[in-house]
Amino acid sequence: MRTKGLILCTVFLLICSAAPEAQRGAGGPVTAIVGATLIDGTGAAAVANSVVLVQGDRITAAGPRAMVQIPQGATVVDAAGKSLIPGLIDVHCHLNQPPDVMRKLLPVALNWGVTTIRMTGNDKPEIMHVYTEAREGKFPSPRVYSAGQGFNINGPYPGAPTLHPATPEEARAGVQVHKALKVDYIKIWMPGFSPEIVAAIVDEAKKVGIPITAHIGNVEQVRQLADLGVTDFMHEARDGMNPEFIAYAKAKKLSFAPTLGQGQSRWFYYEHPEFLKMDPKFDGFYARGRAMLEDPARKQQIIGAADFADVKQRFKDNNYPFIKMMSDAGIRVVAGTDCGAEASQTTPVGHTTHREVQMFVEAGISPLAAIRDATLDAARVLERTETPTYGAVQAGKIADLVLLDGDPVADITNIDKINRVMRAGKWVQ
Repeated sequence: MRTKGLILCTVFLLICSAAPEAQRGAGGPVTAIVGATLIDGTGAAAVANSVVLVQGDRITAAGPRAMVQIPQGATVVDAAGKSLIPGLIDVHCHLNQPPDVMRKLLPVALNWGVTTIRMTGNDKPEIMHVYTEAREGKFPSPRVYSAGQGFNINGPYPGAPTLHPATPEEARAGVQVHKALKVDYIKIWMPGFSPEIVAAIVDEAKKVGIPITAHIGNVEQVRQLADLGVTDFMHEARDGMNPEFIAYAKAKKLSFAPTLGQGQSRWFYYEHPEFLKMDPKFDGFYARGRAMLEDPARKQQIIGAADFADVKQRFKDNNYPFIKMMSDAGIRVVAGTDCGAEASQTTPVGHTTHREVQMFVEAGISPLAAIRDATLDAARVLERTETPTYGAVQAGKIADLVLLDGDPVADITNIDKINRVMRAGKWVQ
């Protein structure tokens, strides 16, 4: 009998060890999201009638209902007729505002399903504590990365809180200041600085282990930085739509955040005033930006202009081909909007990230790929690895999830139809 018992015990242990880690979790309550169409963020085909299990802050299983067993005692969320996507990521934002305004706007981004956001270069030392509070869970917020005060020769707008080193020594000292502030990135605006100063910033950042992200506008600027090892770029190099640059960008594993949202917001919210009338928890506008959008004279000046249709078409003609060509070539294009930019005022936190995804689709990228660009691929850029800890609805990833009341594959504007948002395993709405 003892031998038989040992055999049975051994078999049981083997079954447990062979069970996928996705089905086991680390203990604690389980949430089962059942019946949704699952868009996992990898670009793979959607999975109808799915089950996603969440335990603690992690996804422990995700797949077709027939393949994922719902544990007894799980809290079941009936998601039939809905779609489930990863939390959205915006790699290019600015929030140079008083702390009370920042504490209002970061939850707005989260309510829109933007569960990760990177601030790129206008964060003064005296407001960095707001991000610390956010990370400590003192108020609802996306996961926040900050580049502190970026390096810019004369801007990007009058009075911007940026660093202007005149020598390589000053540049290195500026990077050391950032290290002391524990920033996540160093931001460089191109052009302006001498090659020696740019090289000093990049070299010192490498020494202290802080990655670089850069504002660029052409191939020459990209090459100057990429030859130094920088891979993370904001805006476009439109003169690079040729086989030579495509081969170079692929070899260097470059990524681009085209930043369409800020450009289009100049008129989009005049055409769609419904976004000015939404629940306050979705109001991501600055007060001055809202006043600008509610000014009938300014509205008439912009969307009543005789050449308004031509302005909109030029925007597409200038931006969409670069996005489509890079994406088709396998060069990473990710969502980054300039949301909250002081220079524009009309680029709201939260919804602009949705518009970026929608414009990727307008440019010819498939909805599944556009969602990947704003989720898993963006996480890969931010965490600088092909296997980031978040960004996809997969077992083992952090449970940043957005439940939608529509199918964004059928119509990408359904990404606006937020039902619920989960950040690190906890519902925030």
